[in-house]
Amino acid sequence: MDKRRRKVFVNILLYGVLGIYILLLLLILFRQHHAVRSVNLVPLRGITAFLTGKDLVTGSMENAWFIRGFALSNILGNIVIFVPLGVYVTLFHKDKAVWKNTLWVVLASVAVEVGQFAFKMGIGDIDDVVLNGLGGLLGVLLCRGIYRVCKNEDFMVRCTVAVMAPLVGVLSFGILLFMNYT
Repeated sequence: MDKRRRKVFVNILLYGVLGIYILLLLLILFRQHHAVRSVNLVPLRGITAFLTGKDLVTGSMENAWFIRGFALSNILGNIVIFVPLGVYVTLFHKDKAVWKNTLWVVLASVAVEVGQFAFKMGIGDIDDVVLNGLGGLLGVLLCRGIYRVCKNEDFMVRCTVAVMAPLVGVLSFGILLFMNYT
């Protein structure tokens, strides 16, 4: 296979994986319909409650063990699910500063939370934006690291992401599913 065909193949694979990621992301983020709209605009309120085991509604610590278990999968899930977006944003905008690429991920997360609130398809939560932004930052830094390892050779970075993204994605989703159902 000549160099041009390899580039076309890698780009098709890369954009295909991106499309599947976006589809899965939307399915995960907009999977539950709620009877009422709910929003948390107090930063770190939910995260603190999760980590302490305190029920946000009643203030009780009766089921603290369950809340902490749920908290771990929720916190990790909100971080992990946006790491690929940080990688892809950096891949397509490698000359932008880390904070600019991270800002795009945060804006996408804000759009998701507004959409969840507007369509009653989840709970709008500023903590999710914080955690999603952290995941996006990790993805941006990960992609920057791949560029350094590959000595800024764009084709090698694209190949690495095209191959590693599905593998890491399946592993991450598998771990999160395991954590939620055990």
